[in-house]
Amino acid sequence: MYFFGKHRGDVEPVDQKKYLEDSCKPKCVRPLIEYQACVKRVEGDDSGEKHCTGQYFDYWHCIDKAKYGSPLSSFVRLRLQTLGRAEEEPVDQKKYFEDLCKPKCVRAWLEYQGCVKRVEADESGHKHCTGQYFDYWRCVDKCVAPKLFKKLK
Repeated sequence: MYFFGKHRGDVEPVDQKKYLEDSCKPKCVRPLIEYQACVKRVEGDDSGEKHCTGQYFDYWHCIDKAKYGSPLSSFVRLRLQTLGRAEEEPVDQKKYFEDLCKPKCVRAWLEYQGCVKRVEADESGHKHCTGQYFDYWRCVDKCVAPKLFKKLK
């Protein structure tokens, strides 16, 4: 199969998602700076009460809005649909959907990370973060499942 006059086997694959995100970052400087400032304020807080979830979502919302509003993103989606056929190895859609869903589960992730920090000092080996770990993945799986099952035939 040919793509813009070149045989696809001669072209190195490029992570278009990463390219689009990088190209959108200059449009989202303000939310990024606000998020980074929040992270610096929260770093010293050991209570686990403070978080930057709002700033985190504001930043990624800006990236998503800029990314999916660009004409290039339409081209990439179309290209991904047409290239994912015949002789190529199938792509693991679950991993793709997990990457999309992880930002929606920041609260569970922060709870897990807070637990990990508390447990690191435990020398008895009795404390663990299994519950928080599974809470995080339950959140991700709950988001991924409907998207993934729509793709199954």
